[in-house]
Amino acid sequence: MKQSKIGIVILNYMTYELTINCLNNLNSIVAEDFFVVIVDNLSPNNSYEKMDNYISENRFKYDIFLLKTDKNGGYSYGNNVGIKKAEELKADYILIMNNDIVIEDYNVINKLADYLNENRSVAMVGPGIIQKKSMIELPLISKRVTPFVDIVKNVLYPCNIILYKILRKRIQKHKEPIKVYSLSGCCFMIRTTSLKQVNYFDDKLFLYGEELILGEKLYKNNFGVYFIPTLNVVHNHSITIKSIYDSKKISAMKQESYKYYLDQYRKDIDNKVSFLMVYSYFFVEKLYDPLIVSVKKILR
Repeated sequence: MKQSKIGIVILNYMTYELTINCLNNLNSIVAEDFFVVIVDNLSPNNSYEKMDNYISENRFKYDIFLLKTDKNGGYSYGNNVGIKKAEELKADYILIMNNDIVIEDYNVINKLADYLNENRSVAMVGPGIIQKKSMIELPLISKRVTPFVDIVKNVLYPCNIILYKILRKRIQKHKEPIKVYSLSGCCFMIRTTSLKQVNYFDDKLFLYGEELILGEKLYKNNFGVYFIPTLNVVHNHSITIKSIYDSKKISAMKQESYKYYLDQYRKDIDNKVSFLMVYSYFFVEKLYDPLIVSVKKILR
């Protein structure tokens, strides 16, 4: 079987140290044919120059292409710049990866590509994401969003926290790939042709909700999306985001992105029902999350 060409796209904003660490981590990866595209989202702290100097002064076993955007257009905009460069370089598959991802299984990239090679109806595949206490996080969204389930899930959010813990323990024992609606945007691999067919990421969004929209696009094109819990990467979650935006700003961006997803991509849902879905999401962000944070502080 022909070795697939893999383009790894890494987005950088301000955190050039993390990106350099990520490049060094990738230097130990087992993959015969991959290259890396770094996209600096017009960082105001000389990130581009710092990375350019480091790359020129050190040796890597893979090719690195360092780009700079014309503006800080957010996650989707920056990744689209990198994706189109990888497409130009004839990548069969694109691995989108945050710069705070650490790969400990040095064969994981090949294994993700092998799954796509062996399953032609699958467009996108993601590994298990380990964030806390060595336990795999659940896929971003297992089933396509439906109004009733979504509203109930938000209203009963504290109960879901307990349910999620149970499901996370179960998924640790799951050995087979799982079909899902949407994967975490911090690390996944996708066919270049499939991504082009659904018109890449929607770069009208600045941050949050990108994976949900991509999942919907793939769903409407009958592309398979799979989660492989036996392949793991480590994610130092939100190091970049939380160092730049406060919790109120993050909450507002999440809510606005969710509203955009419903308004633009879920025309099958009535406007009044969509309003209730957004309001229930607002309920979680404004009431439950601050309460849970306060309880955790008390229990420390």
